[in-house]
Amino acid sequence: MWDQKERVYSIERLTKNEFRHALAVNLITQEQHDKYLQELNELTSYIYEKYKDSLAFYDEDWIKINDYYEKIVALDFVRGYIKEGLEDSWLIEM
Repeated sequence: MWDQKERVYSIERLTKNEFRHALAVNLITQEQHDKYLQELNELTSYIYEKYKDSLAFYDEDWIKINDYYEKIVALDFVRGYIKEGLEDSWLIEM
């Protein structure tokens, strides 16, 4: 079982790569790319700072992460296999 920080890092890495790809093949503009990247950086910076010494996430933070995750997988330009990778990273044991 991954810890939460590893899961967030995996989502961050996959998402950044997809933004770069979408920009490279002209599926999004530079402005959109920068906006998506800024949102991702704000979320991950918040998470990494808040949980730098802890492994347990609070419910409100999982809600923020989940909202972002759902937004990303709903984007048209995100490729299917990336969505599957994000889903694999996202799955948690209840």
